[in-house]
Amino acid sequence: MLKRGFLTTVAAMSLMAAAAIPAKAEVSFMYAEWIAALVEPGIAAFEAETGETVKAIKLPGQGYDQRIALDLAAGTAADVNLMDSFMVSELASAGYLEPLNDLASGWDQYQYYLPGLLEVASYQGKVYALPTDTDVRMLWYDKSNFEKAGIAMPWEPKSWADILDAAQKLKDAGVQYPFQLPAGIKQGEATTMQGVYMALLGADVPEGDRNRLLNRETNQWIGDSPALRRTFDLYHQVFVERELNPADLNYATDIGAAVRQALADGKLGILASGSWEDACLWDCNNPPSREDRDAQVGWTPWPGSGEPGTKTTTNISGGWTIGVNANAADKELAFKLITSIFDEANFKEWTLANHRMAVRTDISESPEYTADPFLAKATALAADTTGRDTVPGYQTVSALIQQATSDLLDGVSVDEVVQGYHDALVDEFGEENVITYE
Repeated sequence: MLKRGFLTTVAAMSLMAAAAIPAKAEVSFMYAEWIAALVEPGIAAFEAETGETVKAIKLPGQGYDQRIALDLAAGTAADVNLMDSFMVSELASAGYLEPLNDLASGWDQYQYYLPGLLEVASYQGKVYALPTDTDVRMLWYDKSNFEKAGIAMPWEPKSWADILDAAQKLKDAGVQYPFQLPAGIKQGEATTMQGVYMALLGADVPEGDRNRLLNRETNQWIGDSPALRRTFDLYHQVFVERELNPADLNYATDIGAAVRQALADGKLGILASGSWEDACLWDCNNPPSREDRDAQVGWTPWPGSGEPGTKTTTNISGGWTIGVNANAADKELAFKLITSIFDEANFKEWTLANHRMAVRTDISESPEYTADPFLAKATALAADTTGRDTVPGYQTVSALIQQATSDLLDGVSVDEVVQGYHDALVDEFGEENVITYE
């Protein structure tokens, strides 16, 4: 069980990264390879305009979050860094990121960012990063396997029972992975976001924060609740009680590649994931045609649990961001690089080509964006979405949630998992900062 805060842990490992950063350039930028199509044209434009050289540090997506936290904690991070939005508040609170409000005030395109998405990348009223995209989450399904299992399409489940029934039919029809639900530590934030939180938000009646990990009014973490128990029971049913999905995809060497290969091979029925899959179901770097996607897969919103008074559907949104290292030698030059990447022409082309949900009105209101049938429908789901509990401590709580699902996959009972999760929160944050809902 995790006993220490995420940043404390990576700081203790800082010596491991000290030799990993190349020699300093005028401006250095670390990013994950999946976003190269946005970043690299922006770097080229910046170099052409300023005459400066950018030291580009491109890394694989697997383990990228841990690397960013590690480098910032060690003082070896690049001047500009890509980071998941859930990390921003904790990194900002630790003093690792530069606030962007003053730097951005003179940039004429800053006005188009959606305020709610800037808030996700903020801490104590200051913006610390600019979002690259946002997302919504849904259930994807393979149409050929649904036809084989005799499930009517378009599929529109109204409750978790409908999902489990469909998964059972897929299993009976010989589909190898009837319901791929992200679980376990290796899935990282995907476990928390695509799995646990999507179920949690619709598990109980929507009163206050009964369906969350954090009571946002009191700033206390929720150690036990009907919503948590129902969500953990859903995992227990899928992986243990009803054996509706083998667990091995959650432990694959490259989980994303393994899941997409299973889909391509006709071995997957239902996939709990997000809007980015419209481009990435087969190959993120070479998206299939619209005709191929629509012929082979469909999607539907996550339903609520079906318990009396619960929400009809749920959603939670996140996204990636780019921020400036608080220790960058030339912060204005670092921010200039960011504006080159996010220049309207480059940003719009990438958003449309990669079927990403827009974070700026100059893109989301453009005719090209609204003409895309998937983006038009998926963006509508954002009308009833929420965000993660982006306060210091969230990364630790997310890791504890991932551990809890791992325990469930190992056959630990729901009661034991809830008790272990509650006790770990108390150990980490103190009894006064943990509450229970009846």
